[in-house]
Amino acid sequence: MCLRSNQYICTGFLLYIMKKKLTIAAAVFFGLLIVTWFACRITGLLMIFSIPTPSNMPNIKPGDKVYASAFKEPVPYNFIVYTSHMSDSMNMSETAGSQYLHRLCGVPGDMIEMKNGVLYVNNKNFDKKINLNNQYQVSNAALNLMEAEDKEPLYPVGGIQATSGDSTLITLDNELLKKYGSKIYPVLYISLASDNGPFMWNNKNQTWTTDNFGPLKIPYNCYFVLGDNRHNALDSRYIGFVKKENIKGVALNK
Repeated sequence: MCLRSNQYICTGFLLYIMKKKLTIAAAVFFGLLIVTWFACRITGLLMIFSIPTPSNMPNIKPGDKVYASAFKEPVPYNFIVYTSHMSDSMNMSETAGSQYLHRLCGVPGDMIEMKNGVLYVNNKNFDKKINLNNQYQVSNAALNLMEAEDKEPLYPVGGIQATSGDSTLITLDNELLKKYGSKIYPVLYISLASDNGPFMWNNKNQTWTTDNFGPLKIPYNCYFVLGDNRHNALDSRYIGFVKKENIKGVALNK
């Protein structure tokens, strides 16, 4: 009996030691995890953003998580995080230093030009590699031919807008355009000049529009960005060039 009691005592003691070691190991692990997390945030090694706006649909949707790093060098077609003094498209604020997320389209020395909604960089079609959102005008009867599962997601993000007369503005990406192009006969919407529209920062708002501008050479230390949702993005057409020092990170998962 004595020997068995000692065995129970030894077993209990070993279990206590093991639990204590596991507790310490878990505390060390989570402590290191927290330190690593703060280090990533402070250094910009890893930043996480939750996207609230449709400015980069269809490729980045509201609610998507975007992981970005300040240690990645931005190149054309990357999504970049940058700060601006204009209204914010990432955190829904309107304060100085607000953060944006848009696609990098032009770098210093590039010549950019948009013709009827298609972007050209150094005389090459930049858009042909991307699935973009553009607005199209369709008749109300044609709109009814679209399946509900394709239309319903567009309403909450302003993708369907009634206009005067028997027509509607609808936002279609390349896939929806291919699916319905021969059924609803969409006509690409081309924006007109506006007194409070794009390129006021370049004194071109009377002649340049969101769909037709340039040619424009990008200066030293400057970058040009556009949202993939071309008619619903507060990008370089409105806020001007992005300075290199204002680029805070490059998206890793988009």
